[in-house]
Amino acid sequence: MQLSRRGFLAGTAALGVTGLLTACGYQEETPTAGTGTTWSYTDDRGRKLEGERPTRIVAQVTAAAALWDLGVKSVGIFGPSKFADGKPDPQAGGVDLNTVTSLGNVWNEFNFDKFVALNPQLLISVMYLKDQMWYVPDTQTEKIDKAAPSVGIRLQDISMPEGIAKFISLAKALGADTETPAIKAAKEEYEKADAALGEAAKKAAGLKILLVSAQKDTVYIANPPRFATAKHYQAKGIHFVLPEAPDQLQDDYYQQISWENIGKYPADVIMYDNRGGSLSLRPSDLADVPTWAQLPAVKAGKLIPWNNETPFSYQRFTPQLTELTAALNKLA
Repeated sequence: MQLSRRGFLAGTAALGVTGLLTACGYQEETPTAGTGTTWSYTDDRGRKLEGERPTRIVAQVTAAAALWDLGVKSVGIFGPSKFADGKPDPQAGGVDLNTVTSLGNVWNEFNFDKFVALNPQLLISVMYLKDQMWYVPDTQTEKIDKAAPSVGIRLQDISMPEGIAKFISLAKALGADTETPAIKAAKEEYEKADAALGEAAKKAAGLKILLVSAQKDTVYIANPPRFATAKHYQAKGIHFVLPEAPDQLQDDYYQQISWENIGKYPADVIMYDNRGGSLSLRPSDLADVPTWAQLPAVKAGKLIPWNNETPFSYQRFTPQLTELTAALNKLA
């Protein structure tokens, strides 16, 4: 899978180590003594992991953030965690970036030496394409897989609640208490925010909303059901404009078009990808793109930020629901 095919998803985005688990197709040395607590877990690739429960976890940042809110803390992370100015990337969620080792902050960056130095017992990543671990470089897959067992969590065609349930299941397998007062309270807040979004969606039922990710030289029209956040918003009653020519969609996620053709997608509201790798859609970003300024939604100032890699936890998704609800109530 080449970077060009993963561009929109990415935010247009070992040696001497002894493992503690066994996995299908995984070659490892003799297990060493661990916590004395065993586990068994089958990931979304069908790999079954069992043996000593891992505690030294390295995770792709989206997975790390979801598990962190459930009490499972990684020793290392990879993927976007900081912006160029040093501020935390929202994808990192509540991860304490001062206590974890970053193996890479951008696409195709994975410091293998740092990885093995952490003595990893488990690597965790999400998967947006079949059996492909997100932000694990293709050129390093084989040696990374030999250095430590791994868990892949499939995010294709699922909604946010389904994704949250997946991480709760994984956290339980890793020994976390997922019924703490804090987590129960977070779930209650989520349920309230979710109900409020449903009411706002009813008021905004007549609005046509377009999902985009913008770059200077091109624009991506998102296919809503493929993204966990948008799929959930659809279920709540939000009406999205769908890409044309579905047979031309890249991996079913988006259609790439030129800015000259953006007018093909008239919409009342535009939700735009606000991750670090995309344009923020401030007027200055697209000052030289007249077709953008002519769109009805742009003229009316009806722009809403959208993070399609919101960590899968109640704590991280609830603010997204609340912000979208407020925006829809204002526009309806």
